[in-house]
Amino acid sequence: MRVPGLSDTVPRAPYTGTVTSESTAPGLTRRILAFAGLPFLSLVTPFLFLPILARVAGAEAWLAIAVGQSVGAFLALIVALGYNTVGPTMVALVSPEERPALLRRSVLARALLFVPCAAIAVAISIVIAPEGYRADAGAMSLAMTLTGLSSAWYMIGLGRAGLIVVYEILPRIIATIAAAAALLLWGQVIWYPLLLVAAALVSVVWYVLRTVGMDTLLQKRPGEIRAVMAFNRSAMATELVAGAYNSLAVTFVSLTTTTAQAASYVSGDKLYRIGQYSTSALGNALQGWVVEDNRTQFAARARRAILLHAALGAVGFASFALLGPWLSGLLFGTAVAIDEGTALGLGAATFGIAIGTALGRVILIGLGARREFLACVIIGASIGVPAILLLSANFGAAGGAWGLALGELASVTTQLIFVVRKWNSPRGAAPAR
Repeated sequence: MRVPGLSDTVPRAPYTGTVTSESTAPGLTRRILAFAGLPFLSLVTPFLFLPILARVAGAEAWLAIAVGQSVGAFLALIVALGYNTVGPTMVALVSPEERPALLRRSVLARALLFVPCAAIAVAISIVIAPEGYRADAGAMSLAMTLTGLSSAWYMIGLGRAGLIVVYEILPRIIATIAAAAALLLWGQVIWYPLLLVAAALVSVVWYVLRTVGMDTLLQKRPGEIRAVMAFNRSAMATELVAGAYNSLAVTFVSLTTTTAQAASYVSGDKLYRIGQYSTSALGNALQGWVVEDNRTQFAARARRAILLHAALGAVGFASFALLGPWLSGLLFGTAVAIDEGTALGLGAATFGIAIGTALGRVILIGLGARREFLACVIIGASIGVPAILLLSANFGAAGGAWGLALGELASVTTQLIFVVRKWNSPRGAAPAR
């Protein structure tokens, strides 16, 4: 797949990046395997608990946990302050000496946002969740909001997938195994979110203190936090708008359709997150890579990124179409399995998010085109949110899935237009100001 106008000569940007030897195919393969192989543990971890939850606790508990995850994930986007989108590129482009200071500034700014966001997430989840499981939904939303404080984006920028395993994934695995045991022994769902809260706190504090140090972290520098928030406002806005039709899709479906249809959509959403994870892992491997070597190989690497994401998206669509209903029934039980219409809609959304990651997070962000990326996401949300609400109200889980797909595909179409225009402009691929 070749994007029209993507020339092989890209003007060098005024950045000093990290020089690596990973421009060769073996080097790229190693990088992708590092980000998609070791963190594969993050993908399978929830499946130590979720199949047990669906069968032991019932549809209402299943939906309550999903609502808490949905609302908390959206508020976590505010806490994250856009670093998940632009952070890896920022880390890759600054000198090693400057990187701890970058992490320190981000932690202080995000910590300030966490408290109000956590309170809002808990309150909303308690109101929306089925009666009898509101405390579980509130605790789950708190656990998800805490993920906004994660330093995974920093580790991605370093190109160190092993750090993500040690500081992010292993604590979560331990918490999930303990929660599954508690559910089987005592039938209490609340242990899952509470243990995830503990794991998230350990992960955040452990890595920040190791990298920055307590004394440096607590140094007072007037105006620093305000400057960080101003600089990252477009990236945060991009993530928030995208979350309006992605992270909150479960919440929208649960508000507009029956509990049974919403529970079925949740099962499809769990499988959809696998597609999202796979795409995210590939994007993580490539986001810093395309801007390395002072962007001298940006065009060639960008084309390769598009091809790899397109192939992954096609596999995701085919997997949903052929295996979606059967796999959801096998994992979560036939009572909450998805139908063929829902599977096809989520497959289309998976293809859209794969292409969108290459065009948006890898290429447009790599070019510094934050405002253009934000415009694409706004278009996707303006179509996706009404589509999810309207279609799920009329067609249940399948309607919600196709509403999500419409939003993703609209965003991708706009991203493609901006990428082509960027390369055909007089300034070429120079970063946007």
